[in-house]
Amino acid sequence: MLRAAADLIVEKGWEATTAAEIGRRAGYSRAMVHARYGSKDAILEEFLGEYVKRLNPDPDPGSDGMAQVLAHFDRIEEIYGTDPALLKAMFVATFEAVKTTSPLRDRVRAQLRSGAVKVDAGLRNGIVDGSVRADIDVDAAVRDITAAVFGIAYQWVVVAEDHHLPTELQAARDRIIDSYGQRHFD
Repeated sequence: MLRAAADLIVEKGWEATTAAEIGRRAGYSRAMVHARYGSKDAILEEFLGEYVKRLNPDPDPGSDGMAQVLAHFDRIEEIYGTDPALLKAMFVATFEAVKTTSPLRDRVRAQLRSGAVKVDAGLRNGIVDGSVRADIDVDAAVRDITAAVFGIAYQWVVVAEDHHLPTELQAARDRIIDSYGQRHFD
């Protein structure tokens, strides 16, 4: 069911997709969809729950701060390697939330804030453990890193044929390490 929802999100966006279409795509009747989920919003909750769980990693307490920051790039690349269609649907749903009337807006906003908090914590942990330069502006770095992730994602979704996602992610990782990593000055 979530695969069908993901495919339709990529094709039409969340708002234009109906629960009946999701059910048909998944091979279920409309009645079965409503019996299992109750509503399109419940399907959305499950989809976004999977999205947050897979895309917004909790920091590995055994890793240094820079590794915690870069874990977000690792997670994107991991999902791309195992399920690029799901990753694309996640990003399309995220971009659909830019509309002030989008039912996704509050959920996506909360997910983005949670991710930014984790990047912020990784940078601060990195300053303490020496993997991140002590002289950085953490707030500016969080905005820079977030913008890099979503800029790469947007280009991949819109002009996928011109952007090899793993290559773009590696270039961003290298730039972040060069800009904020302690090794840059060692």
